[in-house]
Amino acid sequence: MISIILCSYNGAHKIERTLNSIISQETSFPWELVFIDNNSNDNTFLKAKSILEKSGIDFRVEHFSIPGKMFAFWHGISISKYDILLDCDDDNELFTDYLENGLMILTQNPNVGALGGLGILPYEHVPNWFNQFSKSYALGPQGKHLEVLPKFDHLYGAGCFYRKPILVSLRDKGFRSLLSCRKGDELSSGGDVEFCHAIQLSGMDLMYSESLKFYHNIEIKRINFDYYLKLKRGISLSFPILLSYRIHNFDSAFDFKKHLLLNLYLVIKGLIKIFILPKKSYSSMVDSVVVKTKFLAFFKNYATAVSGFRKNKTLFQ
Repeated sequence: MISIILCSYNGAHKIERTLNSIISQETSFPWELVFIDNNSNDNTFLKAKSILEKSGIDFRVEHFSIPGKMFAFWHGISISKYDILLDCDDDNELFTDYLENGLMILTQNPNVGALGGLGILPYEHVPNWFNQFSKSYALGPQGKHLEVLPKFDHLYGAGCFYRKPILVSLRDKGFRSLLSCRKGDELSSGGDVEFCHAIQLSGMDLMYSESLKFYHNIEIKRINFDYYLKLKRGISLSFPILLSYRIHNFDSAFDFKKHLLLNLYLVIKGLIKIFILPKKSYSSMVDSVVVKTKFLAFFKNYATAVSGFRKNKTLFQ
């Protein structure tokens, strides 16, 4: 009934807890684990295989040489057996009822195309800035329990269920992720947001449940403000590509281009504000990184955003 897709790059040092939480799932239905070693240069493949061979669960472990989480995830989709998919990151430790609760909610809500859970940090002592920005780490609530999310909202990919027929139908129509998500040690992202936008444009809903809980075993070195700024830089590198999904807001590519130029104008205003009124707060430092990154990303991604808009108009109209 459920295929868990776990993509890992150099995750040998952290996958044991994740795999043990998967092996320990308490379910009343069949499921499988598809483990994708995404171009690692450590012993991720061998360690995963060694653990899983002793587990007794239905699994497969595969090499996938193209860097990028979304590329590896699509490969996992192509070889999965079941119609419900779970995106499990290699540092996610699922509660034992995760699969059981997820299938129950999806069965009761047939129009939900993606269902997100609650990422929990397994330790309490964090820097005073962390809680303000923790959602960027795939932590905390993602909406109201079992309520449909608003249009163009999104779920973080960690611990997210998807209906495979929707994603396969999108692929067969020509949908391709414009963003790769994590690629090696790069912190680029946005592929999970694309999935959510495409699912909503296909007429399906997004939902969050607080009953779907997992520990997000974030390495301590990542709970560092300099790392967080790099993370925000990676997130902002997607600008303005994700705007290409706002197909119902604009009648033509010409109107969309005008909207992009308006966004560039707002970014430039933000740059001016940063230089004229510099501040030292955590929020202002984050804003500074975001606006500077968006300014550079605009020129790199402008053509991709316009072509993406044209394609999305064709796919979803």
